[in-house]
Amino acid sequence: MEFFIVIIIILLLCGLVAGFLAGLFGIGGGVVMVPVMFFLLNDLGYDDNAMAIAVATSAAVILPTAVAGAIKNFSGKQITWWPALILGFGGILGSMAGSTLSVLIPSQVHILAFSGFLIFMAVWMIIKQCRYLCAYAVRETDFILLILGIGVGVASGLFGIGGGVILTPVLTSILGMNIHKSIGISLTAMVLIASGTVVSYIVLGWGVTGLFPFSIGYVNLLFVLVLVLTSIPAVRFGVKTGSTMSEKKLQVLFIGMLILLAIRMAISA
Repeated sequence: MEFFIVIIIILLLCGLVAGFLAGLFGIGGGVVMVPVMFFLLNDLGYDDNAMAIAVATSAAVILPTAVAGAIKNFSGKQITWWPALILGFGGILGSMAGSTLSVLIPSQVHILAFSGFLIFMAVWMIIKQCRYLCAYAVRETDFILLILGIGVGVASGLFGIGGGVILTPVLTSILGMNIHKSIGISLTAMVLIASGTVVSYIVLGWGVTGLFPFSIGYVNLLFVLVLVLTSIPAVRFGVKTGSTMSEKKLQVLFIGMLILLAIRMAISA
């Protein structure tokens, strides 16, 4: 019983941190929730399906968190709808493919690959501060946004992220968007991307035995409930904090966060 209470407390704190990051940087918090749930499930003896449950449940938690962040940004008129919808549609297609791959590829490969990608994005945001390189930013088109959405969707299905941790730096560095505008678009697209990921994992895990109690497919409803209790309220605080910061300072913090997350994920592999 005491161990169960400790698990609940850990998940509540995890949701608080994940929600704050979602509002501050336009990410879904999956980079925090997935490793926490993965280690907990391993300790509880569900190591065979720990990664799949962690990824699927993270996407389920991200969904209401992203909705809360999108609503908050909409009230501040920081969302451009058309790019967000195109990104979201492509993300749904990609999330289906990524979710399927996630049950086939070893978890160690997932973690190391994503860790390398985080480092790449951090370095790319740094070199894009150069005026010479900024002149070669990719022009924003519907096709580019669709392809980007598909790629982010694949990553969402593989790693249990909402896509914001990828979308925000790509929109700011490659497409040259303002950081605050990119966060609003990112949160809105995440609603559609996370939905596709959750549905895919429910279908993939349907009928699978040996899952943690209260699971529908690979999505664990108990973990979702506990994490959502703190993640949604924390989103509002994160958005408010981010809106009061300068664009340069926000980018520096985001780059630092990417590097720290990459190191943490590589160690956990």
